Amino acid sequence: MDALGLLSLRYVRLSVPLTILLLLIYFLSVQLPDVPLYGCNENGKHCNEKNKPVEKHPGIENNQVNLEIKPEKTDHFFEHIRHCEGKDFQISRLVSAFESCVTVNNEILLKEYLSGWSELVRFMNSLGTVFSFISYETTKKMKILRDYQSGPHAIEYHTLQSMVKYELKNHIVNFHEPPSDETPSGCRTLLRLHRALKWLELFLFKLANSHDNEKTSDLCIDTYQYALARYHNWFVRQAAVVAFLAMPEKRELFEIVCVKDKDEAKLVLTRTVHSLSKVYNITQKVYEKHRMLDLP
Repeated sequence: MDALGLLSLRYVRLSVPLTILLLLIYFLSVQLPDVPLYGCNENGKHCNEKNKPVEKHPGIENNQVNLEIKPEKTDHFFEHIRHCEGKDFQISRLVSAFESCVTVNNEILLKEYLSGWSELVRFMNSLGTVFSFISYETTKKMKILRDYQSGPHAIEYHTLQSMVKYELKNHIVNFHEPPSDETPSGCRTLLRLHRALKWLELFLFKLANSHDNEKTSDLCIDTYQYALARYHNWFVRQAAVVAFLAMPEKRELFEIVCVKDKDEAKLVLTRTVHSLSKVYNITQKVYEKHRMLDLP
């Protein structure tokens, strides 16, 4: 195929998902729904997907990733990772933020947690326009939490645990569908980030352990369908899957995380996944304890 043909093929590859994304943003007024699938109807009956068992995912047991490289064996991790000159996303900042947000008592510091998410937004933006609708919604949720942190009850939003305790005690958490003009509670807002964190954690895990012939788009779609799709309506799910077909190739992703080869990528991504997984698992237990995993 000549140069013109290759250019045309790349244009089609990018234009189709981008067109769908523009339609998605138009129809949803740039607002991804937070409605879980079990709120839908099929043949006049509730889907009840909440009660369906989640299928086992390769390499995952009880929502925890089985890592081949333990953190204690990578004490010099930050000495080997390179700073990517001229790039907005730095994976060292991502790992540092999520590792520093966990205290010795396994509390989650919200300021550091949101710093980690700021870096994840930069990562998603580095993947191209196809991720803009996700990073946009993520940024809005981060702003809600930061407004609580700078508000009159800022001290109550120092950690995840203090936020949960305060909002439950003062009946701020709405266990029913909240009015559209009501600012969501901190617990509900963080739950949306929490769900997305599992998706990104699994995607990076599969990327680190993928074979040369595995496409990044397939990895992304697979982990999205496993971890996040059930919280979106049918239209969003279809648009997301099509959009992910324009994911950068593995070589481009390695450049984004600033690694030179597959072996280095596995070391860096495994450490990154471990930092995300630890935060996710602590948060999951807190929400399970207070029966808030299905907040509408």
